[in-house]
Amino acid sequence: MPPWFETTLAIFAAIAAVFFFGKYRETAAALHEAERMKHKLSKDLDRYRDVPQLRALRDSLVGERKLPEDDDGREHLLIRDSGRKLVHITVQKTASPVAGDEKIHYQSGGEQQLLQELE
Repeated sequence: MPPWFETTLAIFAAIAAVFFFGKYRETAAALHEAERMKHKLSKDLDRYRDVPQLRALRDSLVGERKLPEDDDGREHLLIRDSGRKLVHITVQKTASPVAGDEKIHYQSGGEQQLLQELE
């Protein structure tokens, strides 16, 4: 083979290698971004998965929905924490509706405290 042909083949091989590694790097970056987005969306899905459970908890605490009750009058609830592990909660409650602009106070540390709405 003539030397100029070998040189041309070497140059073409170098150019092809540059394009190959560029495409490989681009694909690796896209894969990394896809994995990052999958993790983020998975966390969002976990948060939205808890919404029906939180609505049920709210409804049961205000008396619209009945929780399982034992012989002593305590209500029982199984709910998942942020680590997705089950937690058993026992509640003994008295729920009463609040009329209009009525202010609710409670005693804490010997002082009257104004109760704020949970948001």
